[in-house]
Amino acid sequence: MRHSLDPEIIRRLDELTQVQKLSPKGRRDIIVLLDLLEGEYGVTLSSGQANMFIRHLTETFLRLNRGEPAPLMEASTAGQIRSFGGSGIVDQMMRDFCRITGNRFPISEEEYLKMYLSSLLSYGNR
Repeated sequence: MRHSLDPEIIRRLDELTQVQKLSPKGRRDIIVLLDLLEGEYGVTLSSGQANMFIRHLTETFLRLNRGEPAPLMEASTAGQIRSFGGSGIVDQMMRDFCRITGNRFPISEEEYLKMYLSSLLSYGNR
C-alpha cells in the first residue's frame, strides 16, 4: 500500500519522534493513516493539511498515553459529523485504520478523528 509521502511530512514526523512528542509506534501509525488516505481513499493532503492532521494525531496519542482522552464534543457537533455525506466512508476509514494499527480510541477521540477525516474529505472533493 506504501505511497511516497512528502519528504517534509516524514521530516516533521521524525522531529516529533526525536523530541519524544510522538512514539515510534505513533509515527508508524500516522504514516499508515496518511498512506491509507491516499492509497485507498484518494485523499492527498497538502503539506499544511498534513501538518495540521499530524499535530492533531500527536496530541491524540499524547492524551491517550496520559490516560486523558478528549472530552466528548457537543451532541450537535457530533450529529453534524454523523450526517456528513461521506460519513460511511469516514467510518470505514476509522475501521481500516484501527484494524491495521491495532489502535482503539475512546468515543470522544474517535469523534474528533472523524471530524478531521470528514474535513479532509470535503476539501479533497472540491
